[in-house]
Amino acid sequence: MKAFLLYTASCLVSIALAGAIAWSFVATAGHSAMLVSAGLAVATQMVAFGIARGMRRRNVMVGWGLGSLLRMVVLVVYALVAAKTMRASLTPALVSFVGFLFVTTVIEPIFLKQ
Repeated sequence: MKAFLLYTASCLVSIALAGAIAWSFVATAGHSAMLVSAGLAVATQMVAFGIARGMRRRNVMVGWGLGSLLRMVVLVVYALVAAKTMRASLTPALVSFVGFLFVTTVIEPIFLKQ
């Protein structure tokens, strides 16, 4: 439970930092799309981390692979939904979502060892 809470806090901090940096490069119309992407990235990462953490004793690589597959499915579904609803801010939404997932996936192995 401690590792999950620490990973959640790390995700929130890293997404907030990455979002703050990217915020200045995005037009005002894309700001709300970035916020939606940040929330979706946190939720996706918590589920993916839970899967990897649950599979840790049997085969952590299978768990991590399933988490990566989940991330890809969420990205595709989000792209399809965003393409229909957020035409003006599609690029900031998807680029920020992928960036948030990347940053938080890179720090994930630190917390899988705990």
